[in-house]
Amino acid sequence: MRKQILAVTLLVLALRLPFLNQAIQGDDVYYLYGAEHAQIDPLHPNHARYVFLGEMVDMRGHPHPPLNAWYLAALLALVGDIREPAFHAAYILFSLIAAFSALSLARRFTAHPLAATLLFLVTPAFVVNGNSLESDLPFVAFWLASIALFVYAVDRRSMALLAGACLAMTLAALAAYQAIVMV
Repeated sequence: MRKQILAVTLLVLALRLPFLNQAIQGDDVYYLYGAEHAQIDPLHPNHARYVFLGEMVDMRGHPHPPLNAWYLAALLALVGDIREPAFHAAYILFSLIAAFSALSLARRFTAHPLAATLLFLVTPAFVVNGNSLESDLPFVAFWLASIALFVYAVDRRSMALLAGACLAMTLAALAAYQAIVMV
């Protein structure tokens, strides 16, 4: 088990560390607008306003709940400004949660858990989306953690683990509306 955890950790770090200095790009800026607004209105980070294609818009129609904006707001408060290396390093946590959750599920459902987990880690969606500040990676991390904790809770008949699964599911729901499918 330790060798599997080490292998998974090393692959996650190999996938993430080279991109710590990656510039903010794509939709990252919109989540950062939400994070900046969360500094003054934490309960409504999606009320942020910004210029999009030359027009003033707000995020009230944004297709994601506020978890990612809150996480970025906490990083912004901690770091003091938008610093790519610090922000990308903080998102490695989500990669590790997703990876260890996938390993846990693979250990339960396949004879080759390390191979299944490594295959998950090299999928284009995980490799590419994992280096952004968008809500995709936090959503996948908490979705997989919820399922892994649920399966483990049922196998162990543990109410504490079941409560952990519920917490992870709540975090998944705060990261993306698609979490309703899990219910």
